[in-house]
Amino acid sequence: MQTQQQPVNPVQDAEIAEEQQTEVLSTDVIPESAVAEPVEIATNPTDTLVPLQGLIENQIERLDELHSQLKETTERSRSIIENDEELQKVEEETKTVANKVKERKSVVVNSPEFREIRAKTVELKDEIKELEESLNSHLLSYYQTTGVKTVDMSSGVQREFKITAKVLSKKE
Repeated sequence: MQTQQQPVNPVQDAEIAEEQQTEVLSTDVIPESAVAEPVEIATNPTDTLVPLQGLIENQIERLDELHSQLKETTERSRSIIENDEELQKVEEETKTVANKVKERKSVVVNSPEFREIRAKTVELKDEIKELEESLNSHLLSYYQTTGVKTVDMSSGVQREFKITAKVLSKKE
């Protein structure tokens, strides 16, 4: 009968050992692996504290060791990347291409055609905002009058709307 070892206190260990002995005694044949070793019950808190401190110390030392190994492997991998000549060459080419892209984008953005389209975009957004504000006001009036959150369009389509409220910044 094998059980998975988990850290428990000595009182629990003694209870488990006693249960195992009772189970074994109730059978006709007692396998040697089933005979439990007697467990001493710690009566003094320092009896359990010392092993616990030892366990903690071992785990802290292992953790420090693993952190050291991690630092070392990270530095080694960084060194490999930094010392790779082909990678450095490709990164330099990438920077050159990125600069060319930036320069070309600047030329395109400053072209008369782009400026005209951008201005038209701003106009359209402003018009949409004004129309939405007006429509919100009309829909609120419509809802207050009818109590319905749908509008029947002349095309036969029914459009649903929702009521929203916005708090505007304080005017002084």
